[in-house]
Amino acid sequence: MRYVEMVLRPDREGFHPAEQAIVDDPDLQRVAIHHLNQLDDGTIVFLYEARGPLDRARELMDGHEDVLEYSVSREGSKLHAYIHFEPNDLVDALFRATQEYSIVVDTPVECLSDGGIRITGMGDQETITEALAVVPDSVDVELEAMREYHPDDRQLFSMLTDRQQEILLTAAELGYYDVPRDATYEDIAAELDLAPVTVGEHLRKIESRVLTEILPG
Repeated sequence: MRYVEMVLRPDREGFHPAEQAIVDDPDLQRVAIHHLNQLDDGTIVFLYEARGPLDRARELMDGHEDVLEYSVSREGSKLHAYIHFEPNDLVDALFRATQEYSIVVDTPVECLSDGGIRITGMGDQETITEALAVVPDSVDVELEAMREYHPDDRQLFSMLTDRQQEILLTAAELGYYDVPRDATYEDIAAELDLAPVTVGEHLRKIESRVLTEILPG
């Protein structure tokens, strides 16, 4: 069995009009999808985590006829939104691809600020390759990692992509996490032949992911 991590980025129309309204709203931010399921009647259920004004989130859901029912509540700085909606052709095609090729989608699904999502899935290599081939042309697929799946893949280091693991190990070896700090983005970038801004982006993602796992919910 293979473990694959990839980013899906839709075109300007987004994955679905109701979700794109959240992406486009300056006051709201998608964080993650903690549950997703296609029901027997073909409709979809999502459990979202988001941030922003509660009233604004409700207003957007009220404005879409494809949203069959929803419930949005606040817990601290987080919004939790249960959304039951009619899929458009794109969402339906993506769900059919995972079902037809028996891809297990792990959750949470990370929501990106540019409207994309980062998905982790499991399946055998042949079916993963076939499933990626039928993703609609309106979605750009960026494969970040593919490796053998092991039961301990939920451990923190295993959750990082191969590139992130390389950057983290190099940063530690050069003394980036020493006190006082003995290395900079530039030092790590020179070692790996990368741009310093790329190193910085990866380290921030690594630190965010690790902190998300170890901090209490």
